[in-house]
Amino acid sequence: MKKNIPLLAVICFVLAVLWFSNVLLEQQQEQKAEEAYRSEQHLVVYSDMPADVNNALARAFYGDTGMRVQIETRTDEQLQTLVADAASVHGPDLIIASEPILKNLQQAALLQPYTSVTTGTVPASFKDANGYWTGLWYNPMVFVVSRDYYQRRGDQLETWDDLLTDPNLVLAFPDLAATDLAGDFLCSYVEMSGTEASSRYFKALQTHVASYAKSMTPIVRRVAAGEADVGVADAATARQYLNDKAPIIVLYPENGTSYWLYGSGITKWCSDKNLSYLFTDWLLSRSVLGVLHEQHLFLTSASDVLPKELDGRNMYPVLFPVRKLYTDQGRRNIQDWWIKTIRFGKEP
Repeated sequence: MKKNIPLLAVICFVLAVLWFSNVLLEQQQEQKAEEAYRSEQHLVVYSDMPADVNNALARAFYGDTGMRVQIETRTDEQLQTLVADAASVHGPDLIIASEPILKNLQQAALLQPYTSVTTGTVPASFKDANGYWTGLWYNPMVFVVSRDYYQRRGDQLETWDDLLTDPNLVLAFPDLAATDLAGDFLCSYVEMSGTEASSRYFKALQTHVASYAKSMTPIVRRVAAGEADVGVADAATARQYLNDKAPIIVLYPENGTSYWLYGSGITKWCSDKNLSYLFTDWLLSRSVLGVLHEQHLFLTSASDVLPKELDGRNMYPVLFPVRKLYTDQGRRNIQDWWIKTIRFGKEP
C-alpha cells in the first residue's frame, strides 16, 4: 500500500494540473470572445429601462438587423453623472432615458442632432426641435376603475372634474411628492389649470382620498381588490394588471392627461453615426413595441404611424398640451407647495 502512495500523489498532481489548465483555457477563451465582441461593430447604450428589457432589446435588434448593440442598465442618478464627466473622452454612444434626463444632457452639450423620415413621425411635442433627442414611448396617467363601480357610474366618469361628482367615491391616489412621475402629473395639471384652480381642485379631491400611495402599484391593487372605486395611476402599471385579468377598467380622461416620456439621444462620443441612426430608427418600430409587451412593459408609442393603446371605451389618449418648461428644482418646489397647502394644509 505504501508503495502506491507516491503513484497516487503523482496522479492527483497531474489531474490537478489538467483541471487548472482547463480552467485557465476557458478563461482565456472567454477573454478572447469578449475582446472579439468588443472589436466588432457595435454600439454602447446606457438605458434606464429595466435590465430584462434592455437585454431583450439587444437580442431583438441583432435578430432584426444582424448588428450588435450593448445596452447597459443605468439609474437616472448614474445618467446624470455624465454631465459632470462631460470633458471625458469616453462615454456611451447613445442614451435611452426619460425626457428630463435627455434635456439635462442636451443642455450640457452631450448630445448630437439626428433627424430622419422615421423620427419625423414623432410629433413636435415629443422631441427636441433641433433633433438632439427624440421621444420613443410615453406613459399617460389614467383612471383605473373597479368593474363594479364602472357598471354603476362608468358613464359619468369622463373628465378630472367628474372625480368630484360622487360624494361616496373612494379614491386611490398617488402621493404627488413621492415620485418624478407623480410630480410630473402635478406640474402638468398646474400648468394647464393655474395655481389657484389647482389648489381648489386638489383640496376638494382630498376628501375622497383614503390614503396616498408612494408608488403606483398599490393604487391599482386597491382598485382591483375592491378597496377603492377609482384610482389615478400610470397606464403601464394599470395595463400590467389588466393583462393579468384583474377586474378593472382603464379610462383616459377625455379632457386630457399628463404623460411621462421616454426617448433617445445620440451622444457626442458616438463615432459610428450610421449604426446609431439605424438603432434610433429601429427603436420607433413595431418590432420594439412587441418586445416591450413581451416584457410586460405597456408603454404607448410616440410615433404617429404606430398603433396606440385604446382604453376601456375604445378611446385614444388625449394629452395635455403642456410645454414642460419646469426644471428639476421647479418640480420639487411645486411638490413642496402641494405638501404644505394641500396634503397637510399648513399654508393658505
